[in-house]
Amino acid sequence: MSDTECKYTYKVCTNPRTVKRDGSLHRLCDHHRAKANALQKVYATKRREELRTLRQLVILGQTMPEPLPLEAQRDVDAMHATMEDYSLLVEGGLLQLEPLEAFSDVAMLSDEEYAYLCKVL
Repeated sequence: MSDTECKYTYKVCTNPRTVKRDGSLHRLCDHHRAKANALQKVYATKRREELRTLRQLVILGQTMPEPLPLEAQRDVDAMHATMEDYSLLVEGGLLQLEPLEAFSDVAMLSDEEYAYLCKVL
């Protein structure tokens, strides 16, 4: 590789390096410089958008009042919940349930179904 060839890192490129305004050589050829500049532009645009969003969140955070902490009306352990606890969820509209079909027309399990249930349970 000569000093006048592109110094693209990921693949051998034999294109000539471009010349800067002051007469010295860039590290890359025209093609790889264009690709690098386009990629840098995308990253810079994305970063500016992230910073803009962050600034807006900071501004909104300063102008919004402090949220009030939520307090549980009753501490319920999920492992020891009663039917009354679950019915409060359903009646209060916090939990949307649909009825299930509990019965089946099949009178017996097949041997494969039985073996599967024995393995799983």
